[in-house]
Amino acid sequence: MISLNGRPDSGLSNAATTGSLRDPGGPRAGSTAPPSFAELRNPTLSNSKITYDSNTTASLPLLVRPWSQGFENGFRQGSVLFVSDEDCNQQMCSAADIPTLNYILENAAMGVGAARKMDEKLLPKVNDLDSLLGKYKFFGVLRNDMMANSMLQRLYNCDVYGRSMIANIFGDKLKRGDNVGLAIVSLKLREKYNMFVQPNGSLLPPQLTDPMLVASGGKCLQVCGMLNGKPVGLDGEVVHRIPIGVVSHAVAKVPSKSFVLRALRESDQYTLLPRIEILLI
Repeated sequence: MISLNGRPDSGLSNAATTGSLRDPGGPRAGSTAPPSFAELRNPTLSNSKITYDSNTTASLPLLVRPWSQGFENGFRQGSVLFVSDEDCNQQMCSAADIPTLNYILENAAMGVGAARKMDEKLLPKVNDLDSLLGKYKFFGVLRNDMMANSMLQRLYNCDVYGRSMIANIFGDKLKRGDNVGLAIVSLKLREKYNMFVQPNGSLLPPQLTDPMLVASGGKCLQVCGMLNGKPVGLDGEVVHRIPIGVVSHAVAKVPSKSFVLRALRESDQYTLLPRIEILLI
């Protein structure tokens, strides 16, 4: 019978103290045969890692083409970014955060007029979901500016999977396990915003813009937050849902509804929203 009274070698806790210049030490060479009981009691290899990696984050670089209005300067940590399929190549893409995309969608609803100063390839058809989804794709959540030191483009690091910090556009008190995402809604925008709001916060009075909205019946698509399948901030017909992730940590102050409503159209207000941690899916 094999005695079990012996104890395995405790080894050394500091690898730097083992061996010498002539004999550097380290693990002994193992045999090709099945290990004996004595070898199992005195292992030749050890591992100080006691856990497996979990909730790892995958991030991708995004080289962004500048807007003539400088919208990319308002992108900050926690901004949700979309890229334009029709204005994207292997080097760089036109990107939009939520305030910029909402501005584009209202701009598209105005028809051809003085207030419509954007390239046609960046404008989806008015109140047309297929056109919007064909032109813009959800990319990820901005983690940080990688400081490309160029005035011609911006290089951003974007989370596409795993842990990420995102601005709380979901309003109500969140708890771990809540599903968050984006909702595309169709609504009469003047019932929420009295003026035409640009991403930099400047306003145009409705007398200049509303006559151009007649063709669309005053309705257009807008993007807002979604909590457990329900839109937050904008009440309208939900025409599309984009799931983003699951809440893992949310202890910051809950923003007011009016703050969230402004943040959906103004990049500076979006930047001031508290952050929550989510697990991107």
